[in-house]
Amino acid sequence: MTAKHTIKSVALKIFPKTLILRANYLFNNYRKVIWIIGDGRSGTTWVSDLINHDRKYREMFEPFHPYLVDGMKFMSPHQYIRPDDFNEEVENIASDVFSGKFINERVDLNNDSLVYKGLLIKDIFSNLFSYWASLRFNHVMPILLIRNPFSVAISKHRKRNWDWATDPLCFLNQKFLYEDYLFEFEDIIKKISRKNNYILNQIVIWSIINYVPLCQFKEENIHVCFYEDIFVEPIREMSNVFKYINGCSEGGDANIALDVIKRPSRVTTSDGNLLSGVSPILSWKNELTPQLIDEGFEILQCFGFEDLYDDKSMPNSDVLKKYFKKE
Repeated sequence: MTAKHTIKSVALKIFPKTLILRANYLFNNYRKVIWIIGDGRSGTTWVSDLINHDRKYREMFEPFHPYLVDGMKFMSPHQYIRPDDFNEEVENIASDVFSGKFINERVDLNNDSLVYKGLLIKDIFSNLFSYWASLRFNHVMPILLIRNPFSVAISKHRKRNWDWATDPLCFLNQKFLYEDYLFEFEDIIKKISRKNNYILNQIVIWSIINYVPLCQFKEENIHVCFYEDIFVEPIREMSNVFKYINGCSEGGDANIALDVIKRPSRVTTSDGNLLSGVSPILSWKNELTPQLIDEGFEILQCFGFEDLYDDKSMPNSDVLKKYFKKE
């Protein structure tokens, strides 16, 4: 063990984690803020591990989780906030999160460094207020990670005892979300909800929580990346992520060790595709009936996502251009 690691080990034993995190806040070490958003089971934890492979960022794990994080239980799952609305309660707690002032045992579980160079926030319930937040905290760099909705739905089904939204009908109960985006999708949402099929419900939810931010953000104000692209070309795609983070047009630093890239995320379990040796990109085709796949594509077509993935389940990012805000 090097002298540096010895000092770190001793310091971590002497000083409580909360004190170290608080000291970094007081020394203004959290000025750079990266915010990874996406659906559950879409690879957000894995990608955050790749970004933070050198452990230089303080990772805040799902700070806006409405079920499992004290201080956030006043929020609705996938809460929508209109861009121009004033929501003092959410703004105050978001200010604490994006400044690094917020400290929570679950959120900060994996932080074991003494000094940090910024915040890396990973969220799965924030898509619908991400644009609202970006207008108020313009130093935050949002990254939207998208994974094939069929793969997401199957993975959520395996963990259906976890805290997911399970009925898309609940989104219609958010008055402003309905008025701004969902009124035209009311029929398909109600139709699928009546079927009470877990997979189809999750595909509707995936469609809603990706459709809204894609329509709200300008292309240059958010970095959108795909789980499948990162899985196939990790160095290239992570270089693009680092270019965005570092604000440069070229030369992104993706010097990530191969064993780090291949390491399953902390939330991968024994029944996951990676640990079982099955392709996480194509496996969904063998796990769903043709009828269920057809019904899933009917949902995606309603939202305009039917061509987002090709026959090999690889994404076509050009499809997203029709969504991005133009003015």
